[in-house]
Amino acid sequence: MITPLRLFTVIFTLLYPCAGIAFASDPSGMAPESRKLTVQEAVQMTLSRSPDVLLAEARTIRAAEALRESRSLKKPQLVTGTGLAYNNGYPLSMEGAAPSIFQIGASQSIFSKRNNNLIREAEESGKASRLGTESIRNEMASKTALVYCELYKARKLGMLASARLDAARREQERLEILLAAGKVRPVDVTLARAGTYSAQQQLLVAREDAGVAEAELQSLTGLEETVSIDPAEPRIESPVFESSAEALYQQALERSPEILQAESSIRAKEFRLEAERGGRLPQMDIIGQYALFSKANNYDDFFTRFTRNNFLIGLSLQVPIFDGSRVSARVAQSRQEISEARYRLQRLQSDLKMNIQRGLSALRIARGAFDLALQDLEASREMVRVSETMMEAGRMEFREMEESRIQMQQREQALLEADLSVIERKLELLRAIGSVDSALR
Repeated sequence: MITPLRLFTVIFTLLYPCAGIAFASDPSGMAPESRKLTVQEAVQMTLSRSPDVLLAEARTIRAAEALRESRSLKKPQLVTGTGLAYNNGYPLSMEGAAPSIFQIGASQSIFSKRNNNLIREAEESGKASRLGTESIRNEMASKTALVYCELYKARKLGMLASARLDAARREQERLEILLAAGKVRPVDVTLARAGTYSAQQQLLVAREDAGVAEAELQSLTGLEETVSIDPAEPRIESPVFESSAEALYQQALERSPEILQAESSIRAKEFRLEAERGGRLPQMDIIGQYALFSKANNYDDFFTRFTRNNFLIGLSLQVPIFDGSRVSARVAQSRQEISEARYRLQRLQSDLKMNIQRGLSALRIARGAFDLALQDLEASREMVRVSETMMEAGRMEFREMEESRIQMQQREQALLEADLSVIERKLELLRAIGSVDSALR
């Protein structure tokens, strides 16, 4: 299927044979390396190399390690150690334990509501971190696609300006010859020179815009500055563009990284609240201990029986009685954090719904503007053909002919900008529902 932009490119190439001339030349005389790049390839290169994406992925890995640490609360804990001390008289304890050559301590939690909810909180925090990475990927994909479209637009405008400049120079040379023969007025040559300078300025602006866009795209994709990017026609198609606002809103609620991340954050805070409440409940652990004693600590002088190998195994039960309102304060703080997170989620949902409605409306307006620009261009081309016929018959002055050509050039530029505006509106809508990355794969 031939898209409107492709049709415009074909027509433009037929009308302006010189449009295929290189957009810019290297002053050093050496042609830079050129790389053909589609918008999909540019987005994937950015997502694989962007420092922002890599930073988000590093945070996700860190969250996974934090979850692994939290899960260790339900696993056995085993420690060993030794020390050196001198005692006189009764063998006093050292760090709460009898002096020994070395000790081994073990514990296993069998009931702790606080620990269970801390683990669940870490799991939800890990999900939120992964969704944060998806949000960053969505942002970077949208940014790359927009810069790509800016580069494509600047290159096409440069081709238009280059073709216009060549035509203006040829017309100026023709009028200068006619002026020397006394067949045209000096003012006609002056107007032709003004048209040449105008085309030169338009070409300069297009080249500068293309240079800035190319540099930014090179930075995003990680390409070397010596590589010249040759953008292809950006094509972005998705079924979402034909969906209703309500259908897109329901879809976005299930797929938008920002919404899903906010929901995970609420669940994590709810588990934190339950964990803080668990601070009021008893905690039960299985404990074990082994100690190797030495007669150097005078055990045989103060105890009727000395045993070198000693061990203990039992059940530890800890029941909180009074904590100075520490638990109740933490519970109150957790409740407020949950309320704040829910308010943020409501705001995100409201903004999402409005952004979808605005995006669909802007897309419909952009499509209408493209259809209008296409009709204006056809009318302007017809006027130029009529003006050329009238000028050849001597029934029109050069100034009027020049005005017709300038208007046609403006219509061509307006058509290109209208088509790129449609693509930009599509990207904005995809960004709102969190589907830029998936749509450009």
